Amino acid sequence: MLYFDYIVLGSGIAGLTFALQAAAHGRVAVVCKASLSETNTMYAQGGIAAVLSEMDSFEQHVQDTLVAGAGLCDEAAVRFMVERAPESINWLQQQGVCFDGHEDKSIALGLEGGHCQHRIVHVKDHTGLSVQQVLGKAARQHANVSVLEHHVAFELLMQHNACQGVQLLDLKAKEAKTVLAKAVVLATGGSGQIYQHTTNPSIATGDGLAMAYRAGAEISNMEFFQFHPTALYNPASKDTFLISEALRGAGAELVLPDGTPFMHRYHPQGSLAPRDVVARAVYHEMQQHSSPCLYLDARQLPEGHVQRHFPLIYNTCKRIGILAERDLIPVVPAAHYQCGGVAVDLHGQTSVPGLYAVGEVACTGVHGANRLASNSLLEGVVFGKAAAAHAVAQKYEQPESITAPELTCQAAVPPVLASIKEELRRLMWEKAGIERTYENLLQAKEQVEQLRLKLQECAAAGSPPPVGELENLLTVAAITINACLGRKQSIGGHYLVQKPVPAEGLEISW
Repeated sequence: MLYFDYIVLGSGIAGLTFALQAAAHGRVAVVCKASLSETNTMYAQGGIAAVLSEMDSFEQHVQDTLVAGAGLCDEAAVRFMVERAPESINWLQQQGVCFDGHEDKSIALGLEGGHCQHRIVHVKDHTGLSVQQVLGKAARQHANVSVLEHHVAFELLMQHNACQGVQLLDLKAKEAKTVLAKAVVLATGGSGQIYQHTTNPSIATGDGLAMAYRAGAEISNMEFFQFHPTALYNPASKDTFLISEALRGAGAELVLPDGTPFMHRYHPQGSLAPRDVVARAVYHEMQQHSSPCLYLDARQLPEGHVQRHFPLIYNTCKRIGILAERDLIPVVPAAHYQCGGVAVDLHGQTSVPGLYAVGEVACTGVHGANRLASNSLLEGVVFGKAAAAHAVAQKYEQPESITAPELTCQAAVPPVLASIKEELRRLMWEKAGIERTYENLLQAKEQVEQLRLKLQECAAAGSPPPVGELENLLTVAAITINACLGRKQSIGGHYLVQKPVPAEGLEISW
């Protein structure tokens, strides 16, 4: 049995911020499902929103966030985050993050969809990667931080109605570990892998949310999943590469297969409209034109601009034969960001004593029905710091012992697991994706339950890691579908297509 003051599940910007802040007051274990660097943060291209110019104001940033969230944001949480954004940027700089700047040493500020001002701090088009590298290095070098890579968290350990530890499985040593702590922090990211098309890495399977749900934590707003409108369309690749919204902020335009712009017909801000609007518009036009993709036109940008300012995007496109200065870039929508999650307060506290949640796994209320671009990395820093300050101030007692169920890593992985996973992802994309109907959601609910029973049958002999991961995916899918069924009107990331009137002439009862 291992003992720490704090256990952090996840090593993205939110988890590492908590760890580095809390490490000044106790021993911290950072548990990584894969390597320390394999996180959603690493794939974040755009940047971090913060009010840093005289032309801008906290009030403008707040209002942009509220508008993008379709009126469902927690305004107090939004103001809490926005007002702490400048100091968060300063803290990241102190850690060693070198944001792009001008010759006069001022920070360069970009523009993204939904923002009325230039306020996006960035490192070219790989901001998340740069932040991940800096904070990861700091965590490895800190004497009070222990990094446990390739450890899967299976279950939160409860005692006296409080969370006091976690059950882990060391994937390399193939042995179970019970880790106790004064407080446990979920920083496990989102659950994009419940969808067939997603920009999320393969580890984003909703593990933290599923464990929190089983522990009795309150879950909120899971019907609001944000679909990014511009993922690179590349049928030859299993991975989905994101084309940052910052490219549209620099002047690139969404166009039809014949090169005609169309977004002005959907929103006054055109290609820089909020993401839910743009994703639905792209999805609709693809259907209208029977096209597998639409296109992003960056040809009108100054010569060399994409290559200089978006090198990751430029070189990725070039590797598949697309030159941004000459060719249209093929794009499709993909599941991108989980706006809901484990409900928390301004200190990252969940409804379960001793359990915190920060980053994408948490529902702080700042995103409402749709996240404003570049508020996610900001949220991770702000609430990661707030949660650490609160956890340290509580002076929780160290648990002495706890009873944990046995785990095995020896059972063979049933071959049917892959087919269950792919069927789940396909049905979620088709029936609980960008466009939804009440009938499809009911069908999806029943099909997910059937897949759960199928998994129980084939996994009766043991519980190797892939089984636990698939159980988590099915749990999150079921939670998401139920949340969709509970939201009766289209709003933000939850879009209900007009329902047909049944044959008997009666409207479907909600």
